[in-house]
Amino acid sequence: MANKKALLIGINRYKIPGADLRGCVNDVRNMQSVLTKYFGFGDEGISLLTDYDATKKAIQAGILKLLKGAKSGDVLLLHYSGHGANVPDKSGDEADHRDEILCPTDLNWYDPLLDDWLRATFDKLAAGVNLTVIMDCCHSGSNTRAFLPPDAPSIPRFLPCPLDLMAAESGRRLRGKTRSLLRRSNAASRRKNDIVNVDIPELLITGCRDTQTSADAYIKGSYNGALTYNLVASIRAARGRVSYRSLHDNTTTRLESGKFDQVPQLEGRSTHFDARFLAPLV
Repeated sequence: MANKKALLIGINRYKIPGADLRGCVNDVRNMQSVLTKYFGFGDEGISLLTDYDATKKAIQAGILKLLKGAKSGDVLLLHYSGHGANVPDKSGDEADHRDEILCPTDLNWYDPLLDDWLRATFDKLAAGVNLTVIMDCCHSGSNTRAFLPPDAPSIPRFLPCPLDLMAAESGRRLRGKTRSLLRRSNAASRRKNDIVNVDIPELLITGCRDTQTSADAYIKGSYNGALTYNLVASIRAARGRVSYRSLHDNTTTRLESGKFDQVPQLEGRSTHFDARFLAPLV
C-alpha cells in the first residue's frame, strides 16, 4: 500500500512589518480537508506549519522529513502558501542573475531559503515516488511594488527585496534577470505553454505565469489564495477523481470566471500529466 504524506505550509504572519497576508492558513486547512476526504491521507501523515512556526529552519526540516525514506509507489505533497521573492545571487551587487526564494516568517534577506536548496533536495527523490509540489506564491514580480493596505480585496504574494531599494537610493541598480533552479523549464517554453514538459522528479504547480502575481484575495466571505481556493474547488467538484492536466484546466477556468488574471503553471514529465492527481505512479 502506498505511503501518503503531506507537508502544508501557510504563512499569514511575518516578522517583517507590513508583510502579513490573510488567506494562507485557510489554504492549509482547505487542502488538509480534501486530502483526508478524497485521497486517503491520514491525519498522522499530514504535517502543518503555519505563521510563526514556519521558520526557515522548520520548513527545511519539514521538507527533509517529508522526503526521508520515500520509496517507489509513495505519494507525497508539499504545499506552500505565502510570499515569494527574488534576491541577487551570491556573486554580489553586480549580479548576473537573481535567485528565487520562499519567504519563511523569519525571512533573512542575507540568508534566504533559495530554490537552489529545494532543487538539490528534490533531485534526491527515489524513482517512482509521486511528489507533487504546489506553490501558491509569486516568484517574479515588480521589485518596486508598494505594500497595499491590509483590507485591500487582493494582495500580491510577493515581497520586494530591500536590497533593490537600497541600490536605487544609492544611485546604483542591481542587474540580472530572475532565474529559477526549482523550475528547469526555460522562460521561452513557459511563454508558449502553461503546461510544460520538463525533466524534474516532481509535478510542480505554481500560482501564475512569470509576468503575473498570485493573489491573496477575499473570496466568497473569507480570505484565501486564489490558486488554492480554485484548486480545492476543482477537486471537490470532481470528488477527487481528476488528472493533473484536467485539474490545471479546471482551475484555470475557475480563476478566469473569478476575474483573476493569474494562470497556474503545471510542469513535470509529460508522461505524468494524465495520471490521477495524488495517486501512486507505479
